[in-house]
Amino acid sequence: MDRLELSNYTVCAALAAPHLLYAYIWFFPRRWMALFGKNSCKTFETVAWLLKVVQALGVAYWYLLRRPSGIDLAAVPPLAWIVFAALVGFGQWLNVGIFKAIGHAGVYYGFKLGHTVPWVSGFPFNVVSHPQYVGSVATVLGGAALVWTQAPQGLGLLVLYWTLLYVATAIQEDKCHVD
Repeated sequence: MDRLELSNYTVCAALAAPHLLYAYIWFFPRRWMALFGKNSCKTFETVAWLLKVVQALGVAYWYLLRRPSGIDLAAVPPLAWIVFAALVGFGQWLNVGIFKAIGHAGVYYGFKLGHTVPWVSGFPFNVVSHPQYVGSVATVLGGAALVWTQAPQGLGLLVLYWTLLYVATAIQEDKCHVD
């Protein structure tokens, strides 16, 4: 197996890792709590952030193997900058909104890990269902739009895969109510 092929597996595993963590804690919260006790939410948040770094490194590795020169920001068309700013701005608006609405414990499954989490029907839940995931997907799409004209073959599939991971996690949260 060559480095390009290996990088496909590496980036897929890196992108899936946080979602596997989310699923584990969603379906087995008591096991997580048995391991981390009163620090369950904080540990979840820390591990989730570390896995976001793994995702970023996996995508960078995949991208730079295919385009070692990197991204020429001066060559990005003005429309791509506008789409990037709009999607990332919207995505991060939702992500900040979710943290303000339900706090860290709410974002990191606190209701499954022994915390009281407020039920919120206002912003950002009145904008979209699953605002954190929609915000993350919007941010990914914004990043893809920025580099699209310079992107290596396969970026579209990678973005689709990443998006489907968020869709699967949202479906899991909607349909699988296990405590």
